[in-house]
Amino acid sequence: MTAEIIAKALGGRRYGTEWQVRCPAHGDRIASLSIKDGERGVLVYCHARCSQQSVITALMARGLWSSTARFDRNEFRPRFTNRKSEPNGAEKTALALKIWKESKPSKGTLVEVYLESRGIRLDEDQALRFHPCLKHLSGNSWPAMVALVTDGVTNLPVAIHRTFLAIDGSGKAPIGQTKLMLGPCRGGAVRFGKDNDEIIVGEGIETVLSVRQAMKMPAWAALSTSGLVALEFPPEVRKIIIAADGDSAGDKAAKDAARKWSSNGRSVVIAQPPRGLDFNDLLKSIADCSEDS
Repeated sequence: MTAEIIAKALGGRRYGTEWQVRCPAHGDRIASLSIKDGERGVLVYCHARCSQQSVITALMARGLWSSTARFDRNEFRPRFTNRKSEPNGAEKTALALKIWKESKPSKGTLVEVYLESRGIRLDEDQALRFHPCLKHLSGNSWPAMVALVTDGVTNLPVAIHRTFLAIDGSGKAPIGQTKLMLGPCRGGAVRFGKDNDEIIVGEGIETVLSVRQAMKMPAWAALSTSGLVALEFPPEVRKIIIAADGDSAGDKAAKDAARKWSSNGRSVVIAQPPRGLDFNDLLKSIADCSEDS
């Protein structure tokens, strides 16, 4: 089994000698797994920090790795990471907050242009900023929407989420991974609006902003399926509306999260879009219908 065969089976894309695919060992939807052929076998590296063995176990479960297959046990560092050592959580948080401080308010920037292209009106919200030239893993720099991630319970800043944008803001940048996290995001969220006892929670920023626009409620973006299930809340949050994504992974994450939060005495409702869509897709389709009428 070669890196190319594995990557193509997972719908990956090639960048030089490496492939980027969605990691089968965790539920995130970005292409966080790098694969390439090494001298003694296939090399795998998950940017979300799944272990090499857990990735291989997940590949075996999909029939993409033989139990007798060889893999290179050397630690794989994709060329574009270009680091002597991996920073720890505190160092990542410090770097994330440095980028956050370098960014500027999003009103009147490409962030507003991008969100309008998704049918979303930008409020004067403190959770989103704009960086005009942020370096991407590929080595190139792009404008970016930068979101502040805070701890679910303490509300202390712990990380950022970056959405790399096209140079005119009309969509995402033409690169493999357009959305990247920096810092320990697990258990945190991007918060929109002032918290009260009832909030909207979902995975993506665009998803929760779409629901917030319709319902005028505070909303949290957990950024991934695993992040959704890991999310914790302060005691004052008692009612939660989960804005699920309309696919199998989104449905499972919403149900797992609902069970967890309900067991803690909270009222939880799952709102579900049509199959194969998310709430931003729904918002855009409604806007398109309004323009046609």
